[in-house]
Amino acid sequence: MSLIQRKEELTSLERIFRTLQRKEVDRIAAVPLVCGASYRVIGSRYDKWSTNAEIATQSLLAAQELIGFDAFLLLVDLSVEAADFGQELIYPKYSTAYPDFNNQLIKTVDEYNKVKKVNPRETKRMKQVIDIIRGLSKAKGKEVAILGFVYGPLGVLSQMRGHKNLFEDLIRHPQEVLEAVDIITDVLVEYAKAQVEAGAHSVCIDPLYSSGTVLSSKTWEKFEGPYLKRIADAIRDAGAAVSIHNCGDGVYFDEVIKWSDPIAISVAHPAHGSKNWEEHAKTWGKKVVTIGYSDPANIGLVMSTDEVLEDCKNQIDLFKKNQAGFILSTGCEFPPNGNLLNAAAMVEAARRY
Repeated sequence: MSLIQRKEELTSLERIFRTLQRKEVDRIAAVPLVCGASYRVIGSRYDKWSTNAEIATQSLLAAQELIGFDAFLLLVDLSVEAADFGQELIYPKYSTAYPDFNNQLIKTVDEYNKVKKVNPRETKRMKQVIDIIRGLSKAKGKEVAILGFVYGPLGVLSQMRGHKNLFEDLIRHPQEVLEAVDIITDVLVEYAKAQVEAGAHSVCIDPLYSSGTVLSSKTWEKFEGPYLKRIADAIRDAGAAVSIHNCGDGVYFDEVIKWSDPIAISVAHPAHGSKNWEEHAKTWGKKVVTIGYSDPANIGLVMSTDEVLEDCKNQIDLFKKNQAGFILSTGCEFPPNGNLLNAAAMVEAARRY
């Protein structure tokens, strides 16, 4: 019996696995990155969602039931890891938590030594993510794919130092930066392993600065490439797949693949060196699965449902024409206060086309 004849038998987890293995599937996998936006499904608040594992777990389960997406992504916010190293955060009631930039943990170059090893299995925010994964795994781990999430070490450090200061320090004080990145990487290795132990089928690493809009490829490789490899190797050793997310423009696919060898890369823009999505699909479609690439702001806040369906159809057709590995998704997190009907429309597009 062919897969076409047994569509109803494929679970979301099977669909994701078969897609990543380049095997025939009943339909394109659809993963609008509904993370924080799930808080609205059970009538909670974002600040409660981002600080309470039980609320977040129930919200994500309810959102998946409502929308039908094929994978959970455990992106709570980009400050999770930094908070556990000691960075003070601000928690808006209805939006994403962020560092208190008026009170950075590392105020001067002499304070990089504030970065100390912590145990992610015991800290407040990283443990919360681990607990959410455990709850999702217990409830839906045999049916729906679970993607853990780890912010890259350079990104974590920028949350504690501030982007402008960190970028200056890369030039003027590289050794201090590298020493802190090394300590952070040790913690992220354990964090990633704990996510796999809790039930993550894959862990998605976000090396945000590996794109042409932020750092040169050589600078990124020096300050994060080898450290990314340590995290990726630990994920594989723990028995899970490695995936990458980077919503920057012109992601360095060559360098990222060199250091992490991911099975899939989630992006918002064509890879560095590709002029458009057609060129991207031709160049990378048989080397790595692309997860993308709907514009989150347009999908969540601007487009009508019919426009979403048409936009998704065009993406599916483009990658199919080029026989390129593809999972339909937003290029970054679905807006926390975006139109959830449009997230559902993305899944409907995958079913239709």
